[in-house]
Amino acid sequence: MESSAGTSRKMPDVGMVKPKLEPGEDQETTPLTGGRPCFTAIMAKTHVHKPYQLVLPVHFHRQLPNRRTATVLRCGGRSWIMSYCGDTRTKRLDGAWADFAVDNGLVVGDACVFELVAGGGRAREDLVFEVQVLRGGGIPWELAAKGDNADDPVVIV
Repeated sequence: MESSAGTSRKMPDVGMVKPKLEPGEDQETTPLTGGRPCFTAIMAKTHVHKPYQLVLPVHFHRQLPNRRTATVLRCGGRSWIMSYCGDTRTKRLDGAWADFAVDNGLVVGDACVFELVAGGGRAREDLVFEVQVLRGGGIPWELAAKGDNADDPVVIV
């Protein structure tokens, strides 16, 4: 499912991180706002190969409902629909995560920054994440733990 991306947002005044692009690659990025909850996941084998599992970090669980919830990941002008499994012991995205991983050519070592732009908490609405993909170490390790709150944002240009 594709959607149009093209909303213009003012960049917050914080340090910037540029994604590492392959020669000849033109990657469109959407700035993260810095005012919303976000987390970073460095891709491991289980994220990008069978069983294609993305477990959300424990520190982010308080931002999300304790029930199965429709979820949309938006990246590069496209959208992927899946479910967040908040009703299980291991809080994760369902098997449709595999479509996102494959369609975006994710490999071990890539980083994804997930910004929660809608839903969360006790809201009964769907979850929507804006996702930035950083190729092969495009995010410095010292920034990987950032983005838990608005006082510690990661901005990608």
